[in-house]
Amino acid sequence: MATLVILVPGHRPYPVGDAQPVLTFGRSSGNTVIIDDPSISRLHARLRWEQGQAVLEDLGSRNGSQVNGAPLRGTRTVHPGDVITLGRVDLQVENRTAPLARVEEPEPDARNVTFTMNVDKLRRLEAGQGSGEAPRLRQALDLIHDQSLLLLSETSAETMLADLLERLAPLLKPSRAAVLLQGPGGQLEQVAVWTPVGPSLEPIRLSRTLVDAAVHRREAMLMNDPMADPRFGQASSIVLSNLTSIMTVPLEHEGKVAGLLYFDAGPSREPFTEEDLRLAASLGHLAAAKLQHDRMAAEIRKKRDLEREMEIARQIQERLLPADLPEVAGYDLLGENISCLHVSGDLYGFWPRPDGRMWLAIADVAGKGVGPGLLMATFQAYMEAWSGSDLDPADLAARLSATLGRNTPSNRYITAFLARLDPATHTLEYTSAGHNPALLLRQSGAVERLESQGLPLAMFPGSVYGQSRVRLEPDDLLCLYTDGITEAAAPDGTEFELERLEALLRIHHGAPLPQLNGALQAALGHHTQGSPMTDDRTLLVLRRNPA
Repeated sequence: MATLVILVPGHRPYPVGDAQPVLTFGRSSGNTVIIDDPSISRLHARLRWEQGQAVLEDLGSRNGSQVNGAPLRGTRTVHPGDVITLGRVDLQVENRTAPLARVEEPEPDARNVTFTMNVDKLRRLEAGQGSGEAPRLRQALDLIHDQSLLLLSETSAETMLADLLERLAPLLKPSRAAVLLQGPGGQLEQVAVWTPVGPSLEPIRLSRTLVDAAVHRREAMLMNDPMADPRFGQASSIVLSNLTSIMTVPLEHEGKVAGLLYFDAGPSREPFTEEDLRLAASLGHLAAAKLQHDRMAAEIRKKRDLEREMEIARQIQERLLPADLPEVAGYDLLGENISCLHVSGDLYGFWPRPDGRMWLAIADVAGKGVGPGLLMATFQAYMEAWSGSDLDPADLAARLSATLGRNTPSNRYITAFLARLDPATHTLEYTSAGHNPALLLRQSGAVERLESQGLPLAMFPGSVYGQSRVRLEPDDLLCLYTDGITEAAAPDGTEFELERLEALLRIHHGAPLPQLNGALQAALGHHTQGSPMTDDRTLLVLRRNPA
């Protein structure tokens, strides 16, 4: 699979390719790569993977972007070996992905495992309790614990993890040291590797025993003379590296393992000791706590940003609903929308015409949240634009369906009841695009159900719709609603259903419309017994006044 990797100072490598087609860079928490540098804008740049190439675009940053020292204007394709400069920060483009640790199956002989202990017990050991304790190491442990306070500062976890190896290497003197974190799929991904000659991208190979001990059993493990085990000694990584001592420590905090620290050494160094393991475990615990804290803080920031965006979307959508009900001679009107989320997928509206007639509609988008809310805003805009035309309800539904369907995913559609009222003749022309039956309650108490006359809008563009006409007599009441009302469920799953709605309308037929709505909301609350709403509830009621 074609992939490049972007190397950012103090960060793990970031792949961009078929599996990760977009990277955004900036100081804002909403970016893929968050770079905490004053020269970086909140939304600085974007890297897109298009047709097997990485295309860089500056997003109007304050300090600009460069590729190999040349200012970036518009977009530019970047290649392995290029240097991307964002503000004052240099990024490297490499033709490789972040290496995954290779877990090998051969198991070591238990006789060659020098020391293993549960990480919680290991941390509780005090200096002087381990074997081979030396004053130099005790002093080093105190020093590292003092310096570990810096790990609780505002330094990012990624920077801290890279620095952690630099802090431990002079004390442990390993041949190699690595930080490996669990990726989304559970694989161990190298985020930093230390060697005496500098950082390395060479993949670390681990035995299954080491991985299981650290990740699954939360155990730190010290293994000296692994070559003595013929099965384990045949592992190519150990044979080629001539390893004589290996040490792993889980990055664990409050029972959650984020990854592990790995150290190995060859014959030129004395084997690692229990004190070395305790030292690494102490710092590993702090590193894991910092990593979890940063992840939780990022999640909180992301959630807050999303909540702010949702609140803005909700405010915008509220403005799409009628702020005031139109005054129609001889008629009373009521409309209400109660969303189960920040953004509703329901809508109702009134659109008076210059000739005295008026369009009214209720609609429900399949799904919930921002996507349906945006589609509903589009529906409202089309109604606003076309309500003044001479289209009949059936023709309006056909045009809405064709237009919405051109730019709507196949799993998004709108059920809608569209009607045009003529107050002068008291006639109502209507069509129903897959919507719940409207209820026309006559003054006599009889209920007529105005059934669907076509498929939901945008489901099959090009569909043909029927239409009908009814005359409204004095004291007749028309009730339009969405299925969030009739499908409101009790704790045992029993729905409110259409029959309960009809019965309630008969009882409160002559009441003022706000009182009727209050009775309906009370009945819904009594039926659901406080159960959370699972769908938006929208109501539109029209009643002709008594003669």
